[in-house]
Amino acid sequence: MKDVSILIVHYNTPRLLRQTLKGIRRAAPKVDYEVIVVDNNPKQRVKEMITQEFPEVVVLTSEANIGFGRGMNLAMEHAVGRYLFVFNPDMILAPGAVERLVDFMDHHPKVGMVGPRLNNPDGSLQHSCYRFMKPITILYRRLPFLRIFPSAKREVRAYLMVDQDHTQSQEVDYILGAAMLVRRQAFKEVGGFDPEFFVYFEDQDWCRRFWKAGWRVVYHPAVELIHYHRRETAEGGFIKQLLNPLTRIQIKSALYYYKKYQGEDHPRSHVS
Repeated sequence: MKDVSILIVHYNTPRLLRQTLKGIRRAAPKVDYEVIVVDNNPKQRVKEMITQEFPEVVVLTSEANIGFGRGMNLAMEHAVGRYLFVFNPDMILAPGAVERLVDFMDHHPKVGMVGPRLNNPDGSLQHSCYRFMKPITILYRRLPFLRIFPSAKREVRAYLMVDQDHTQSQEVDYILGAAMLVRRQAFKEVGGFDPEFFVYFEDQDWCRRFWKAGWRVVYHPAVELIHYHRRETAEGGFIKQLLNPLTRIQIKSALYYYKKYQGEDHPRSHVS
């Protein structure tokens, strides 16, 4: 068994994927690790590029776009690491980052999942740890004309945990699915991503299930990565957002998520 399996699902960012793979190679983690990429876009294959430039990387090919969660589940089926590193194809891995995350998990056996601090390319903080999202928060984040109201601002700030010190390690409701180091034992108990989520809300759902199973989810900013993040559903005005197919997928995921957990208590209230 290896120490870490770095798992990437790729859809439509081949240049960023190449940069990400170069960054992993350059960081050269001093643990026994493997890299698995799921080639998830039949119209834009990257297998040939990876095979030629990164022969050490394992490539799994899906016959259709099966979505982020299912793609990641496919990677996890083939992974042999004692830790599974869910990793986006638009990240820059800093030297020593993997080692420090593994060390943190080795010393905190009750933690099932840890996420590093994510920075924008300019070095500024990128919010990547959150309180569980309320339905109203989606509207506040999507409709600019609502953001002028103090109640909307308070709700969005609470969701983004603006009131918390982002330089300190802390337990959080959930972390962004761009970078999640997961303990294999916890994964075996909780299972992978819910395949009903094509994309969006799958990370929130997964963290909620970790908490329900008694595993802690932690934000650990002592480790920092760069994330070239785009919120595609938030680009443009209201009409453009509404017409974006990803917005409709997000709405579908949200409806499924809130129906799934309707009436349940906050899962962290049961973890001692």
